[in-house]
Amino acid sequence: MSVVVDSARGFVYFDATSGEYPPTGFSFGIINASTHQVIKVLPLNVDSGALVLDQENGDVYVAGQQTTAVAVFDAASQTFVRQIDVGKPILSMAYDGAVSRDIFITSGYQVLALDPQTGDIVRNVTFANNVDGIVLDSSNGRLYVGQYPEGGVAVLEATTLAQVGTIGLPGCCALQLALDDATKMLYAATGTNYVYVLDAGTDTFVKSSQVTQSGQNSTNAIAVDNVTGRVYVASSPGGSILELDAAGNVVQKYRVESEVAGLAVDTKTQELYATAYHQVTVLDAASNGTFLPAIAIGGAVVAAVAILVFFLIRRREKGKPAEAKSGWVGLPEPK
Repeated sequence: MSVVVDSARGFVYFDATSGEYPPTGFSFGIINASTHQVIKVLPLNVDSGALVLDQENGDVYVAGQQTTAVAVFDAASQTFVRQIDVGKPILSMAYDGAVSRDIFITSGYQVLALDPQTGDIVRNVTFANNVDGIVLDSSNGRLYVGQYPEGGVAVLEATTLAQVGTIGLPGCCALQLALDDATKMLYAATGTNYVYVLDAGTDTFVKSSQVTQSGQNSTNAIAVDNVTGRVYVASSPGGSILELDAAGNVVQKYRVESEVAGLAVDTKTQELYATAYHQVTVLDAASNGTFLPAIAIGGAVVAAVAILVFFLIRRREKGKPAEAKSGWVGLPEPK
């Protein structure tokens, strides 16, 4: 379950489940960022997973880990127009809207570059370790890719996928990454009670920041506000969002109703959107962390254990390679 914010147009997009576990279906929600109202819900033919936004035209790409496909949401018509069969479980995505206009995908031991116009995998690179978190620094055309359980963070040229460096880590793992475009500071959720702070300007490791006291806590989703420099990371179990300063120090802790699966910041309003299985919690970070009423897409609140099972399945799937294939397929009728 993920969320992306189109601050320029005032929309928030998120994917969700049916409100049951195992889920009986998946949905795609559109929220008005000004009113915080759900303005449209569409059936989703891929399972809920990673989302990336084309900032230029507002299109959204939705990846399914189990369905191994990318659904393409057309912002102009406000509907899904096609689906790309990738043939591999999709863990994380990044989008290059400035140069290549490719979607970058982590899957198993590989990073793939997918042309969303043709549906073809145009480049790929294979690692000795599994890969997961990925982020693009569009100003220098470099991709940062977390490796699991070893290998640190690989630094790749986006246009060729050639590896130009590695940022070593003191332990495992950079599972999710968030980049502050202004400062070039890179933050990694690790699946443990630590967050790693790296410098993408110099490709160096800066520090390991312990954000919770208990070793049983896991840092998962992570997002950064490029305007304020504040970092937000979800901690489980227990349904918590931690607010960090630019140096990685905890400055505030917020409790939410259920485990958080995705985070995104509206840099125009400094509001933080946090997704669970089928609802979105909005935190007004500009007003001393005021929570707005939760936005539900339907169904009953899912127990925390369901979110934990989701993350366990996600980790298990990392080690499963699959044969690559690509190309357009017809968009099936919703079931």
